[in-house]
Amino acid sequence: MGQAELTSRVDPDRTGGSSRMTSPQSERTLTYAAYVTREDVRALETFLDTQLGRVSEEAGGTGETSFAIRSLLILVSDSAGFLHVLLRLERPDPWQRAAIVREWQRLRSTAHPFNHCDGFDRDRWWKQVRHYDATDERAEQERSLRLADDAVLDEGRGPTA
Repeated sequence: MGQAELTSRVDPDRTGGSSRMTSPQSERTLTYAAYVTREDVRALETFLDTQLGRVSEEAGGTGETSFAIRSLLILVSDSAGFLHVLLRLERPDPWQRAAIVREWQRLRSTAHPFNHCDGFDRDRWWKQVRHYDATDERAEQERSLRLADDAVLDEGRGPTA
């Protein structure tokens, strides 16, 4: 990626979430799913295809291990395909934002056992992404605080007869 393209990207948190592009500061380390690009998905899918293909060759063409690897390759392809569709959305709905987080995590966690292999992008794939963006993260933190406050209030009331 060229420097001109990198500097022209927009941070979704500063634009109210209206853009899916990332800021130069967050280009390498994924903090939020909003920063996942179709290129990230393509690279991760290619990495998984390579690693799972290698394991499949070592396992041979028959047997349960071979069948399991082929099934895993299908799941990787399905997750990547779904992510490609979701990432085309300019303003994903809440369920779509959650699906982007889930599908990225599914691919990332599938690749994680291969983190010692050539081609594993530690900057992009090592860290678990838990939220679509900073707004979703704050909303979850606020929900957690409200639940904790409600639990404390419930404890203070004592048992009712």
